[in-house]
Amino acid sequence: MLEYAVTDDLSHIDAPFIMLENTVASIVKARVYLEPDSTIEQAGNIFASNKDLHAIAVVDATKPIGIIHRHQIMDIFVQPFGRDLYGKKNVSRFMDTQPLVVEHTTSFKEASQYITKNSGTTFIQDFIIAKQGRYSGMGNILSLLESITTLQINQLKAENTRLSTELDVTRRLQQMLLPKECELSQISGLEIAGFMEPADEVGGDYYDVLKHGGRVKIGIGDVTGHGLESGVLMLMVQTAVRTLLAVNETDPVKFLNAVNSTIYSNTQRMDADKTMSLILLDYVPDDKSIGDGGTVLLSGQHEEVLVVRVGGEVERVRTDMLGFPIGLEENISEFVAQVKIHLNTGDSIVLYTDGITEAQNDAKILYGVKRLCEVLEKNWHKSANEIREILIEDLRSHIGKKKLQDDITLLVLQQT
Repeated sequence: MLEYAVTDDLSHIDAPFIMLENTVASIVKARVYLEPDSTIEQAGNIFASNKDLHAIAVVDATKPIGIIHRHQIMDIFVQPFGRDLYGKKNVSRFMDTQPLVVEHTTSFKEASQYITKNSGTTFIQDFIIAKQGRYSGMGNILSLLESITTLQINQLKAENTRLSTELDVTRRLQQMLLPKECELSQISGLEIAGFMEPADEVGGDYYDVLKHGGRVKIGIGDVTGHGLESGVLMLMVQTAVRTLLAVNETDPVKFLNAVNSTIYSNTQRMDADKTMSLILLDYVPDDKSIGDGGTVLLSGQHEEVLVVRVGGEVERVRTDMLGFPIGLEENISEFVAQVKIHLNTGDSIVLYTDGITEAQNDAKILYGVKRLCEVLEKNWHKSANEIREILIEDLRSHIGKKKLQDDITLLVLQQT
């Protein structure tokens, strides 16, 4: 029999014990134990000298065969003459012969599920940790729960870090792919000013101005929602538009349908419930022998296109009959139509996403198309850059300190 019926030396019963991260091996607490012929009095003395000890394993050679709980010993000792009657008796007569034994390689989650399933209606504070059936130590439920909580917090932190990195990379890609000022300045016949601000780290808004072989393709769109998926989808659209332009696709129906087919296939593969509004404009400057204006060919479905004429009149061009949401159906060719808009010197076209018109102030009043038009009517004579700055400043004035709920994108095209 062990002296004092307790020991911390497990060298004779325990093989080398390796701490395994995120398993019960990492939460081994008390490694004391009793032998089957240890006495109740010895057990009581151990509990008395170890206030934080709730249970002691009973080990026969190397095998855990039972467990003695503090409350069992206290129940015996509070009885009249309990210590005298039972103090010399062996703990094996009073131990719980069906203790919870968990293998040391068991994960926190698996251990929690196993203990919950096998503890019945009795609250278990402690359980035995074994290594291949050999006693290794005791585990505590509170320690297990704390470890599970810590693990979950660390996993969330790691996931947040990973997502933050992914979002940052995608956001940087989006910003890198936006048209540069030097590119916009090379578009003959138009002064172009663009603005994009995502509501989150990654936005679902899209705009681009592409010049290829004497042609100018301008696009603006809005993917449902925002975040990583929306941002990735926006990048797909940008790539598809560039590719089709590079292969000299000029037919508006074939162009939009090809973009749609690409996005539809990818969203199906991604199992992403995302669609996109998208309009595309082809700009052609007038022959100088005819005039100094230009013509815009418009197709696709998005927000209204605002045409600001010299003098301040604003024409609102609806696009709901010119296309179909991108990525919703496999083929949209039957829905695609085109309208022609002629621009004279000084005329402007303003393109925007609903993040602008649906922006709310503290009173939940929308900024709206009407206010947008009113600002344009008053500032039609300003340059494209000035109109952009005035609109954004007015929008911020409307929003106040309220956080953006959606991405905002604005594109001003002015015939020079």
